[in-house]
Amino acid sequence: MRKIQHRMKRAAIAAAFGGLMAAALLPSTSYADTLRPDVAKPLNDAQTLYHAHKFKDALGKIAQAAAVPNKTPYETYMVEEMRGAAAMAAGDAGTAAQAYETLLNSGQLKGADEQSTTAALAGIYFQEKNYAKAIAVAQRYLKAGGGDPDMRTLLVQSYYLSNDCGNVVSILKTSTDAQVKAGRAPDESQLQLLGTCSQKVNDNATYRGALEKLVAYHPKQSYWDDLFAAIKSKPGYSSRLDIDTYRLRRATGALTTPDDYMEMTQLAIVANSTAEGKQVIDQGFASGVLGHDAGADREKRLQALATKRAQSTTDQNGNAVPPIDAGLNLVYAGKAKDGIAMMEAAIAKGGLEHLDEAQLHLGVAYYVAGEKAKAVQAFKAVKGTDGSADLARLWVLVASK
Repeated sequence: MRKIQHRMKRAAIAAAFGGLMAAALLPSTSYADTLRPDVAKPLNDAQTLYHAHKFKDALGKIAQAAAVPNKTPYETYMVEEMRGAAAMAAGDAGTAAQAYETLLNSGQLKGADEQSTTAALAGIYFQEKNYAKAIAVAQRYLKAGGGDPDMRTLLVQSYYLSNDCGNVVSILKTSTDAQVKAGRAPDESQLQLLGTCSQKVNDNATYRGALEKLVAYHPKQSYWDDLFAAIKSKPGYSSRLDIDTYRLRRATGALTTPDDYMEMTQLAIVANSTAEGKQVIDQGFASGVLGHDAGADREKRLQALATKRAQSTTDQNGNAVPPIDAGLNLVYAGKAKDGIAMMEAAIAKGGLEHLDEAQLHLGVAYYVAGEKAKAVQAFKAVKGTDGSADLARLWVLVASK
């Protein structure tokens, strides 16, 4: 907001003081566009005082001009324009706001002059924490066609500081969606604010959408953590997909703690993805995250179990592994062609209890095999309401890079 005020302050000063002498002394064919001596002299004196950085003295001279009776509309315009600029320079926000309100209500400002004055007034009200008036003036600016993005930011922040998160969500969701559609990365702070406000108004879909954009355009571990938590808390989420949240973490380099590696290894073994489980635990040791603290013995025991399970062709109970799980396990074991063929055949045959999960895992298989285009196609076919579609959208972001 300081940037807005600084820029508008300079514009107001230039408009108010730049051409005063010409306006006061050069002849004019229209009386409406001239200043009488009683008005011109104190304004000229104010100009001199302003350039000497005597802003309060300049305001005194402007007050003398304002006291002249029966001023023409043009004289009133010059007085208030100079008063607003001098008051801003003097740090007198109240006087500046009053002057700019008078100017805007006079009907004499047009085009760029009206826009710069409106923006300056909105900035003053924001600085003074008069958010209701800042909102009203910023809305006036935008409705008149003003294109300064800082004014939209001022409007959003004014709503937020007024505890009006509903309007914040409405504005930011529209603008960030438009930026994505246009191929531009939305601002990180705007997405953070959208996420915060959507939570406050219990708009969970928009909250998840904001987090999805954050991990897509401004990836951080904290955003992934928040997004996975949001997906898991969604009504209808299937805990069978917990392993898939860890697969996304691993694909984005977000396995960082001993607990991450241990939990994913155990989930992979339970999901019959034993080759994957061995890869994960081995990665934990190779990276130095595992094997050197108080939990080293437990970690080594899990590594031994993962190695043993990776050599088995049955599940933990000795039963045959379902074809989708078996196929994905083959992919992780380095036999991508055979594994993908097995998974595709199972899906084509039909009758699967968890079709969307199977489709999600087919996409993972393609991704692991390095066939990203086919992975994206598979992920886009996932429509489940159990969390699978949410995870598939995230995989699309990862596989599209």
